[in-house]
Amino acid sequence: MSRSELARAAKIALKRTLYPLVFRSRRKYRCVICAYVGPFAHKQTPKPLRSRLNAKCPSCSSMERHRFQWQILSDLSPASSRPQQTLLHFAPEPSLEDRLRPQFGEYISADLFRSNVDQRVDVRDMPFSDDAFDIILCSMVLHYVDDYKRALQEIYRVLKPGGFALLPVPMIHEKTNDAPAQNSALRMVVEPGPDFYDLYDEYFDEVRVSVSTDYDDDLHFFLEPTDAHPFPLKLAEQKHADIIPVSLKAGATLDG
Repeated sequence: MSRSELARAAKIALKRTLYPLVFRSRRKYRCVICAYVGPFAHKQTPKPLRSRLNAKCPSCSSMERHRFQWQILSDLSPASSRPQQTLLHFAPEPSLEDRLRPQFGEYISADLFRSNVDQRVDVRDMPFSDDAFDIILCSMVLHYVDDYKRALQEIYRVLKPGGFALLPVPMIHEKTNDAPAQNSALRMVVEPGPDFYDLYDEYFDEVRVSVSTDYDDDLHFFLEPTDAHPFPLKLAEQKHADIIPVSLKAGATLDG
């Protein structure tokens, strides 16, 4: 281990030990990524709709959507099959990339603007051959993409028969707003609602929707926004379900 890796490991170990002691009055949750058990950290940000309670694992820094994706990925792609699989990961989240990269036979990180990825790639016009990847992760990206329908076509093209893609977007409204105001603070091309995923049926052979209410609350895949906002799928005060679509190319058998 390098000195920086040792320092990082020591920092993580310290946080895993101290955080449950400092915040012992908070409810305990379990992180499916790093196996930490204890209170989660609140997420505070000046951006609208981003501040949330109990959002972040203090050990691996994963957020709700990262843990939810990890669970679905674990259900559909067991560790034993990953050395033979290829994975394309757009806008890779460190808490996922660090663990997924060594597990897959081929792992490619991609982004149009970031430099710390394997390839600079426009999701609407990818340089990859047809049927190239078993799995594609593209989380919280499509709502920022002009011509996101073209992006869906490209994702289907490079996905192998029998492969699947996780393509979640944030749930902003009860019904998708296809034409946000130009001065919207969210700066999205489209402000999605649950019906946005109906569009995926036009591009994939099958779409299965996973909802965080299908899982134990102790895993904390749901959202607890501090901003007043009528999110869809409200479960209780400050508690809202999250949704992740699993988009398949013909040939997949997903029994999980």
